[in-house]
Amino acid sequence: MYRTDTLEPAERKQLEQYRWEANDTHEITHHDINRMLIALQSDGRASWSRIAGAFIAGVGGSFPRGVSSLMSYQRMIHMQEHDYEQAERFVCCKYCGFHRDQWENLSRIRYAIHLGNTYGSTTGAYTDLTELYELLERGYGSPKSEDIQLFKQLLEMLEAAADEETPGQFEKRLTSSKLLKGTAGTRRDILQSLAMLGVLPNAILPLAPGYWTNIEEILNGEHELNNTKGRSDMEMPWAGWQGKLGVNRDILVQLFGEYI
Repeated sequence: MYRTDTLEPAERKQLEQYRWEANDTHEITHHDINRMLIALQSDGRASWSRIAGAFIAGVGGSFPRGVSSLMSYQRMIHMQEHDYEQAERFVCCKYCGFHRDQWENLSRIRYAIHLGNTYGSTTGAYTDLTELYELLERGYGSPKSEDIQLFKQLLEMLEAAADEETPGQFEKRLTSSKLLKGTAGTRRDILQSLAMLGVLPNAILPLAPGYWTNIEEILNGEHELNNTKGRSDMEMPWAGWQGKLGVNRDILVQLFGEYI
């Protein structure tokens, strides 16, 4: 919970100006949040085209919160009614990855998203999209020419990778290039998003925007990789990429064709 009683009048006015609710608390349950996300499937304010544009604007830095849009939108369109069934090796739902019923401050999630981070969960997707749709309606999230150019340069770097280059090695090369703004976490989330949609293939299992792969299957892939053993920061599917896998051009054009 964020304290608001210590704010100055000018700070309170700023929160009102940006329509920011400091504490938006909800009790989140597996069934309820899934149904809330399913309800968004009938909301026609977004499309893959607009979501892809917001993501590019996130990569380029003009709209940092757009970084989260790809994974949130994919999760939303593929969500379906299902019972909680715990994964064999992990304490989460095997289908959607939901951990446990609990109270959440959705404002805390929105804050992380605005900083350019992803929040790869059902709760995160719902929190993200309910605000994103309103922002898109108000004209935010369209990529600028500079955003598109930086996105193309990122793709060129990925395609130019040496065959044996690992995700960690690429991240170091990307940081050294100073191509993208933001933190190392933001750069990691950009790459993870592209990997989750199959734009960046992994060596373990195929992924694509047109179908859903159970979270359990993705997590299990980490047991087959050397660079995830004993590490909590390197995760599938980005962890399963190698330089020789490059970029899946078919999926890239499918998602981002009108921009590149």
